Amino acid sequence: MSAPSFKQLVANGTAKRADTIKFKIEDIHEEPGFNLRDETGVDADGVSFADSIRALADYIRAGGILPPLEVRPRAEGGVFLVDGHRRWRAYHLVKDAIADAKGELWLSVVPFTGNDADRTARIITSQHNRKLSALELARGYARLVAFNWSPDEIAARVGKTRQHVDQLLILARANSDVQALVREGAVAATAAIETVRHHGEDAGGMLAAAVAKAKAAGKHRATTGTIRGKSLPRKIVTALDDVTAHIVNALPDDVRTALQAGEVEHVTLPADLVKQLIEIRERIPNREEPSE
Repeated sequence: MSAPSFKQLVANGTAKRADTIKFKIEDIHEEPGFNLRDETGVDADGVSFADSIRALADYIRAGGILPPLEVRPRAEGGVFLVDGHRRWRAYHLVKDAIADAKGELWLSVVPFTGNDADRTARIITSQHNRKLSALELARGYARLVAFNWSPDEIAARVGKTRQHVDQLLILARANSDVQALVREGAVAATAAIETVRHHGEDAGGMLAAAVAKAKAAGKHRATTGTIRGKSLPRKIVTALDDVTAHIVNALPDDVRTALQAGEVEHVTLPADLVKQLIEIRERIPNREEPSE
């Protein structure tokens, strides 16, 4: 038994025809400042924005099928893109190869309904094929905050945690030198966010130093591990915690008070505690000796 054709499926009521809307590519426009894509950035795989467009164009040229563009009416005529900016650019690259006999390229579209904030939320949650980078998402969340959305509302709309939104809002507010390092792929977004959270205005300089350190070690970017350094083994941390607790208990209350006030330069400790500290330090892997 052969499968029915689509025409037969429509005839027997299994399928239903729907009106399709198409616009000539020249009547579909990008709204200035709306798209979150960073045309100078690279994705997690090191692929540039321009290269991703060319790859998408090759897919279309080879007969690949893409979803319709989402659009809204434009006062000056035609429509503005809401979702599908990369697809629209790729279609421009292959227009001459796939245009009809009149040299026209008509693209299927879907009307978008919603306000300005809804449009921003749409491009955040869509991300066909090439996901938005952390910096692109950060700009999107900041735009929603400007629309008076709370972090909780943003998290609920985009399907992420409140913590995720808060972290990217830190990146959105970071200084331009920090954002430039993230955009270039020289610093992981998580590392940048943590550094900004703890060091504020000094984050840019610290991250630049971490990048230099990473490159000297043959790594292509700085991560949280590069900035923090390797974590100490748990046994060493536990031993340090134990001996420091004994040191605190060994100090009289008046000495502790004087220490906190900066009123003493020297304290006396039991030799056994000092010996334990030296032994623990010798167990630290790849420790650096202090300079003279």
